[in-house]
Order: sequence, then structure tokens, then C-alpha cells
Amino acid sequence: MLRCFFDVDGVVLDFESAYLRVISAYFQLDLPENFQTTSWDFSELLTEQQQLEGWEYFVNSNAFRELESLVPAPRFNQVFGAYPVHFVTNIPPAHMDARRENLDRVGYRFESVHPGGFLSFNEQPPRTKSQVIADLVQDGEQILFVDDHPRNCVDVKENFPEAWVWLMSRPFNQDFDHPTIQRAKHWEQVLQSLPTAP
Repeated sequence: MLRCFFDVDGVVLDFESAYLRVISAYFQLDLPENFQTTSWDFSELLTEQQQLEGWEYFVNSNAFRELESLVPAPRFNQVFGAYPVHFVTNIPPAHMDARRENLDRVGYRFESVHPGGFLSFNEQPPRTKSQVIADLVQDGEQILFVDDHPRNCVDVKENFPEAWVWLMSRPFNQDFDHPTIQRAKHWEQVLQSLPTAP
């Protein structure tokens, strides 16, 4: 049996477009159309103080709750519908309900949504994604993991060497290379790597 774990923001939901749209208006940035950031924390656009202020503004905006899908829900469900699906995302726990509702509204079918990653919120020690997976995976199950941050991919691969780990390509992770972590330039590479559910 395969058990699937997916990051959310930047992997199945389009965090970047919504975030750039909101902070561009908030800070009155003049960004070119279809601008893509080359840094994970948007540091080429914002000072450290602006990053904190912009994040706080964004997570409390309607846009945060209404992210668009990066992979069409019918296609996602067709491929992964035969397997348990869990989303593990590194956002403040107080906003998990909003993210769960967003995933529901888009149409993804899944068993659960969990906070996990390396960022700490409200001084609570973070749980890594591999720790979350360890609580959910059962003996004998194969793991599929998809994320856009190299650190999360390495964490899962080191703790579950047999896992199928995919790094979803983004401009900020182009320099990362790993012998056993596969890079997906687009979702179809991941979708076509598995048999279609009957």
C-alpha cells in the first residue's frame, strides 16, 4: 500500500501568485507581470521587517484562504484516489482550519492536514515533516512525498530512505541536486509515475 504526503503552499496550492499580488499592493511594489521570486523568503523584494509585516498581513487576508490549485483536483483525485492522502504544511497552526477549507473547496480528496516543517510559530518547537509522517505511516507501507523545499525533502529521505521523494521545481530551488530525490518540473511527472486508480 502507498501512503501519500504532500506539501500544500507552493505544491498543490498557488501560494506565490496570491502572496505576490497581496504584498505588491500592500507595499506598493511595481512588479513586472508574471514575476517569479528567486528566494524562498522573498528577500530580493522585501526587507526582513517587511517580510514579517507582509506575512502577518497576508495570513489574515481573504487571499490566504482562497489559493488556486496548481494541479487540477479531478486529475489529482484520479491518480491518488486509491491511496491515503495527507497534507503537511508549514503554516501557523491557528490557520490550519482555513487551509483545510481551502483544500476542500478546490476539490482535493484527502484524509488529513497537519502542520509540519522547520519554521517555528509562536515559539513552539516545530515538528519536522518526517516526524509527522512517522505518526501516520503504517508498517509495510510505501511513502510518496512531494515538497518544494529541499530541506524538507532531505529530512524525509534521510528518515525514510525507501520513500519516493519528489522536489517540485521552483526558481528558488534550482541549485539543489540530490542523487535519490527526484525533481519534478511539472505535476504530470509525478502523476505519471504512479498507476491510475481504477
